[in-house]
Amino acid sequence: MNAPLIPVKLVSANTSSFAARLRKEVDGEVLFDAASRGRYSTDASIYQIEPIGVVLPRSEEAARTAIAVAAAEGVPILPRGAGSSQCGQAVGAALIIDHTKYLSKVVEVDAQGMRAIVQPGVVLDALNSQLRAHGLWFPVDVSTSAQATLGGMAGNNSCGSRSIAYGNMVHNVLAIDAVTVSGARWRFGRWMIPPALRTIQISFPG
Repeated sequence: MNAPLIPVKLVSANTSSFAARLRKEVDGEVLFDAASRGRYSTDASIYQIEPIGVVLPRSEEAARTAIAVAAAEGVPILPRGAGSSQCGQAVGAALIIDHTKYLSKVVEVDAQGMRAIVQPGVVLDALNSQLRAHGLWFPVDVSTSAQATLGGMAGNNSCGSRSIAYGNMVHNVLAIDAVTVSGARWRFGRWMIPPALRTIQISFPG
């Protein structure tokens, strides 16, 4: 296995200094209580792993700040969508960054170009409800479409029942603007996205 480029260390779930720093620097909800960690210790899989804490960033800049604080403290991070995967990707002994509450907007729909720009917490059904007015839909048709987020689907390379005809997420996501744990910002894909947006740009068939 590849070693991480940035050393990480596990900290105790009740580490008050780490939680206090997050509350001071991050514009978002910071949850380190036992009940919240218990809720986020499960997903749709059989696995149960209690996280160190949870952050619900209110903006993309807040999400980047949470990543930077965790990296500075040597704490692993785990971006999370709806937790609807059955393979356990959404649980771990890390700082969970949950995008579903505040980073859940459809930023733009280009019906003519058959493209959309979304934030990672957008639920698939919510996206399709907006596309329906244009006679369009996003073809990665997962069974958990009422819960699954586009960010989680991209990270999981979701497929769905129509993948033979339309492909997986990797075939339908044109570009992703992302930030790494080191703070570096990357644009993956060939389509240009405004620098202020750190979102997923997707395509869909007519």
